[in-house]
Amino acid sequence: MKFSHAFATLAVTAGLATAFAPAAAAEPVASLDFTAEQGAHPVDGRSGHWTASPENEVRFWESGTTLRVAAETDHGFDYIALDFTAPSGNLQAGTYDHVGGAHILAVSNGLGCVDDYSTFTIDHIERGAEGLVALDATFEQRCGSPTSPALRGEVHYRR
Repeated sequence: MKFSHAFATLAVTAGLATAFAPAAAAEPVASLDFTAEQGAHPVDGRSGHWTASPENEVRFWESGTTLRVAAETDHGFDYIALDFTAPSGNLQAGTYDHVGGAHILAVSNGLGCVDDYSTFTIDHIERGAEGLVALDATFEQRCGSPTSPALRGEVHYRR
């Protein structure tokens, strides 16, 4: 009887300790998901899901009106960099397009395109004392004309 009472006390104590334990901090997130139609310059028919890990590097940073997402895998032999640029001021939540003066510079494995035909939507952006803290955005980039094949994707970041 004493054994079952001790076991019950231990179970209740463990449950209370779990209930009152501080919540673990959210893990940092840095990811790029993309799909390119055949002929979409500079990515041409490729797709990928790159998340920061020992095999992949995904970085985010801001400079003036431009937010850069740079991702690489295979020890840097495969990479994509995307610069999202606002027509003026810092990027905020909202939709940006070429008609309004925004653009995307896409570079992949030595090829690039500063397009006149892009759209991107920032669903969430957050900055702190040390810069960018959180970002959720989707994009579509077309190089050369509004009917060119598209590079589409999304980016996510949490520090």
